[in-house]
Amino acid sequence: MRSIGASSRLGLLTLTFAAAPGPAPASAQSIPERANFDPIAVVDGIRISRTECAALEAKNTAIWLETQATCLRYYAAGLKPGSGTIPVAAIWLNGDVLGPKGANADKRQGGFGPTEMVALQQRLSARFGIPSIFLGRPGTYGSAGKHYTMRGRPIEAQLISAALDGLKAQYHIQSWALGGHSGGGTLVAEMLAQRDDLRCAVISSGAAAYRAYLEARGLVRPGQRSERFDPSAALDKVPTDPVRRVFVIGDPRETNVPFSSQKLYFESLTRRGHAAWLIPLERATDARHHDLVDFGETANALCAAGAGTDRIVGTLTSMPAQGPRLSN
Repeated sequence: MRSIGASSRLGLLTLTFAAAPGPAPASAQSIPERANFDPIAVVDGIRISRTECAALEAKNTAIWLETQATCLRYYAAGLKPGSGTIPVAAIWLNGDVLGPKGANADKRQGGFGPTEMVALQQRLSARFGIPSIFLGRPGTYGSAGKHYTMRGRPIEAQLISAALDGLKAQYHIQSWALGGHSGGGTLVAEMLAQRDDLRCAVISSGAAAYRAYLEARGLVRPGQRSERFDPSAALDKVPTDPVRRVFVIGDPRETNVPFSSQKLYFESLTRRGHAAWLIPLERATDARHHDLVDFGETANALCAAGAGTDRIVGTLTSMPAQGPRLSN
């Protein structure tokens, strides 16, 4: 499959995330909550008892993973309970919310909470006509766990996969359009090697070739052991699927996750015969040229809605740069 060059910057109706939500539509699944996320708890680790999780489950904003005794939070709209089987639902995995030393939680976890997250899913669901879910990674966006010590580790992948199974069973979902940004994108790549129910996989600024990313950043030496999983090492386990499409989205100017490592993962996918597209977009407005969440969410939602690849690529390359947002 081919690499797509960035083209024009024609105006497109862009996503906005900070507005206060109106009344929830009848199809909205999650019930908003007024409390904000707690940045201190994100740093220290979030604990949720079974009883506390049950109260959140009643609001359709949490799922209890019995085998792991863990409660993960999610925020959903458009699931239309009682309407039968859902052929495909879009679900998003956030990027890391802490700095490299486990601090700076205020930037990504301060000043907003479940109400804004439910509103985001309502807008995405209404705009694209799809069921839309945001799944908080362990220790983030209200999910139980300690983000700093779990992110990128096998336990995180196990929890995410278990949550996907649980949500599928609860809402009668047949398959996923799974997207993620940065560390969430790394998880998407890991799920590609573990699951056969992904119809779309969108990796936005993700370190899918994780070992190559660490070495390019000088974070590990060649041959040095790492506790993190490396999706590129599991590429031979990715199941063959003629229907599934993989979109790797990155900014060639990126200084956090080098674009060369993103391209390496894409090339490794296509070399094995998987349908994948590399979409370079010089649209990230942050100093590291890393934040392409709006583009990733748009690609994931369009893919879930059944849009053709040309339309997805054309939409992304026509979108202007996006402003700051609350969630990642």
